[in-house]
Amino acid sequence: MMRALMMRNGWFKICLLGACALGLACSCAKKPINIGRENPEIEIKKCLEYSNKKHFKDAVECLEIFKSHFPKSEWGIEAELYIGDNYFRQKEYLLAADSYQSFIKLHPVHPKVDYAYFKSGLSYLRQSPKAIDRDQEYLDSAIANFEIELRNFPGSAYTELTRENLKEARTRIARRNYYVGHFYWRTGEYLASIPRFKEIADNYKDTGLAEKALYYMTLANLKMHKTEDAKDAFSQLSLDFPKSKYISELEGKMMKAVSK
Repeated sequence: MMRALMMRNGWFKICLLGACALGLACSCAKKPINIGRENPEIEIKKCLEYSNKKHFKDAVECLEIFKSHFPKSEWGIEAELYIGDNYFRQKEYLLAADSYQSFIKLHPVHPKVDYAYFKSGLSYLRQSPKAIDRDQEYLDSAIANFEIELRNFPGSAYTELTRENLKEARTRIARRNYYVGHFYWRTGEYLASIPRFKEIADNYKDTGLAEKALYYMTLANLKMHKTEDAKDAFSQLSLDFPKSKYISELEGKMMKAVSK
């Protein structure tokens, strides 16, 4: 009898726990996103409210629904930008870039297209790791978008931010080239190092690495007994950086090479 009572109490507790769990699940169930079809100015506020509360995934879902309901309204057109912004805030940078690029393709003369170029470039930049020994495949896309923003929208409110981020992207590429070039230099692969240093010297003079690149480029050519190429690199160093600390060192090495 006692055993049966205990079993009944056990089942009662299990059922009670199950009911509580079910009730909790129901109370925590996500409320459906309800977007009407009457007034876009009112409905968009629902989506923006999700974003303001940092419910970015819900904001994206809301904006997708809103966009389908009001595809031709001004709010519906700009919804693609808001979608990109919410992906960006989640650090989903490639999804953000896709949204901004979609906006650019569909609305190339929209008043906010400068913003789309800026944020697209910034998304690609953020997607690229800061560690120079890792893949930097999206930096070229970042630079391309930043350069379009600067070239086509000189009076944009995003000009200064674009310049700052463009410089960062270019510096990362230069650092990457220098890292690879210097690795080849250290391992005695001088021929392989020269194109990396030359790329910096010719195209990334504003990054602070061109002076050192020309120095190692001169040395690499001297190591391979390519005196004329060494002269060209040294001449470029002297012209571009007349106060360089490397000039006096290289002058002695150049004289020895020429006298041989």
